[in-house]
Amino acid sequence: MTKNDTVDFKVLDSISVIAKKLAGSNLKIKQTQEFLKAEEQLNNYFETTSNGTWMMCGIISYYFEHGCTCNFNDLSSFFDTNIMSVIVYKDDIKVLLDKGYISNTKGLDEKEVGLKNEFELSTELLHCILHNKKITLSPKKEKEDGLTSLIKRIGEMIESNEREILKIRWITRIEKKYRNSDFFSKVCQVIPDSYDRLFFYDTCSDLLNGNETNLCSTLSYIYDSEEYRFIAAESFLNEENALFTNGLIDFINKGNINDSVIELTPKAKEMLLGEKAKLFMKSTKGTNLINPEAIKQKSLFYSAENETEIHRLRTSLQEENLCSIQERLSEKGLPKGIAVLLYGAPGTGKTETVYQIAKETGRQILHVDISSAKSCWFGESEKNIKKIFTDYRQLCKAAKSEKNGKMPILLFNEADGILSKRRDAIAGNTTQTENTIQNIILEEMETLEGIMICTTNLSENLDTAFERRFLFKIKFENPTIEAKEKIWKSKLDWLNDETISKIAQAYELSGGQIDNIVRKITMDEVLTGNKPDFEELNALCKSEKINNTERRIGFC
Repeated sequence: MTKNDTVDFKVLDSISVIAKKLAGSNLKIKQTQEFLKAEEQLNNYFETTSNGTWMMCGIISYYFEHGCTCNFNDLSSFFDTNIMSVIVYKDDIKVLLDKGYISNTKGLDEKEVGLKNEFELSTELLHCILHNKKITLSPKKEKEDGLTSLIKRIGEMIESNEREILKIRWITRIEKKYRNSDFFSKVCQVIPDSYDRLFFYDTCSDLLNGNETNLCSTLSYIYDSEEYRFIAAESFLNEENALFTNGLIDFINKGNINDSVIELTPKAKEMLLGEKAKLFMKSTKGTNLINPEAIKQKSLFYSAENETEIHRLRTSLQEENLCSIQERLSEKGLPKGIAVLLYGAPGTGKTETVYQIAKETGRQILHVDISSAKSCWFGESEKNIKKIFTDYRQLCKAAKSEKNGKMPILLFNEADGILSKRRDAIAGNTTQTENTIQNIILEEMETLEGIMICTTNLSENLDTAFERRFLFKIKFENPTIEAKEKIWKSKLDWLNDETISKIAQAYELSGGQIDNIVRKITMDEVLTGNKPDFEELNALCKSEKINNTERRIGFC
């Protein structure tokens, strides 16, 4: 420590002189020569007025005695006066906040002085005082997460024990102060009711704090009256509230008022967090996000006709080609989306083809499990399907904003249940739900800007409305003899060509069925250490076909 860093008087001694006089004084003291000298020294040290020095000494003294933050009630107890007498000094306390000597740990604005403030002493200032050094504080960096910090503080206010009218006043004042903020401006525009905005802000705060939003608890924070709380709860459970109709919240669990849990929609998360919203997105019910790196590369073999069609699809989905194609389609006023139908017999490689195209083109797959997306609750299945498309658009938007980001593939696997011909709704609620789901998907396909691929085994039941919306329609049949030979050779390269040719000609097996046989052979190798001979291979092929229609093999 150099002499230039120190001050020429004992800072702690001067603070002690002032604090002793102020403690229990009702802020009415006889100013002795000792007091006036200490006051002058500290005025120069802190660069404050006498009033500011008094408040500073009160806060420091409280810290030394209790080791924690203090509020206006604590200061009024220290001075032994009523709280209003301390509030008179709020401008002097604000100077201390501005200088960084203290910080406000509670309140909607760090530099705003109010009854609910908790003042914390700067550790850097404390270090200077204890070491009798000149005050040198590091400049405070502007927070990049200013909005998120503010929303968290708003959440604390909403969940406090204050009356609802005070909470409304606080929020109104904050909204007025930040009226030029895109977030608050948009919230006030789309949510006209102050109580609904309180609910929305608290839900935002819960998201940022990693908490769930329970309907009953949140309404109890907002409404003092149980009657109004129940009225509000009914509007939420009926999904008639403006937060629902504007697409800002949705149910995670929907039951009664006590067990219903609510979350922000992707739209609301984006409104709050912008590009950072993707950090808070979660997988949609009935979907699984697969990254291309997680897909194991496999060799697939097709008939000559299929090879040509799949090559065209694969080439079209290469990033550079897709961008050019969509740009040209847009110029001609044609739909930009690429909808693909892969149909045909089971086990012929439809799903695996999608996986391999995704890997080759570096695209994620949003894999939809239709059975999981459907719900037994009336109206829930439709919401799940809508949310799948909402989340897919969000994924596309996120990919577009990233450097080298690529549009993901939306895969409806085994989509037989949603592509079949629509039936008369008189048949019942289930039919009505299925028809509604189909209508939702048809509407989404009309405005699709991404890549949607459906696989199905039952193309003969395909609704004509779907048929015209698929740009690519590729039929997968059981592999030709030549294709089967290639598959057998790729799986069991130790088989000789003659055996492969005989097996390929004798059995009408799909690629998936050949895979099953190869798995059994692998299991036997692990158990016995031996590879199967021809008779054993022949038996495995026979057992794979339930309705056996194999040709006789002409081995002597």
